[in-house]
Amino acid sequence: MRLYYLTSLHIAKMILRERRMKLSLFNELNDPFELLGASIGDKLARRVFKTILLKHWTDTLGIICLSQTWQSPVMWAHYAAKHHGVCLGFDVPDYLAREVRYSPDRLTNMLNNNQPAAGLEQQKLEAVLTTKFADWSYEREWRVFALLQERDANGKFYVDFGSNLTLRSIVVGARCEIAVPDMAKLVLRPEKPVDVWKARPAFTEFRIVRQQRVPVLTVS
Repeated sequence: MRLYYLTSLHIAKMILRERRMKLSLFNELNDPFELLGASIGDKLARRVFKTILLKHWTDTLGIICLSQTWQSPVMWAHYAAKHHGVCLGFDVPDYLAREVRYSPDRLTNMLNNNQPAAGLEQQKLEAVLTTKFADWSYEREWRVFALLQERDANGKFYVDFGSNLTLRSIVVGARCEIAVPDMAKLVLRPEKPVDVWKARPAFTEFRIVRQQRVPVLTVS
């Protein structure tokens, strides 16, 4: 599955140089409702979801947030430095990627005091991990989860490039200062060919497309 990560040029250069992606923690994400997609109106629900699940998963589980598309102008504006950044395309095994479900309402009937672990079986836990408010749907988000294992010297957690995260494309933003050939030079030791191209706003619709006048460069 091809998924996309939009970021600033500075961060993209670090990712390409180090050949790894930083894992985000749930309490670092920009949505205060992360892991709180369930209705937690009663005290038991608040204790389970906010104290137990939020703390447990923040301490043990990291996340890479990716998008199904590189062509959303809003995503470029919000995550790629107002189109001055770049978009990295990765191949991720289907079994590792989890699609985010967008809902206008919070999850209900999640807990059952008469069942073990309050009835929080695997299906419900995954729903908590992948449910967001409907207003976020423009992101078309998919998530890759990884256990937090060895902490880097800078205090962060990372996942290296490899078979589970294979760089395959780089889209240079419409306002990005770097030229496609210079961007291509930053790709080091690719496992598979990496296509690099320039983006521009489409002429007839609200969409970001490839700049046809700038040749695609393939690094292999």
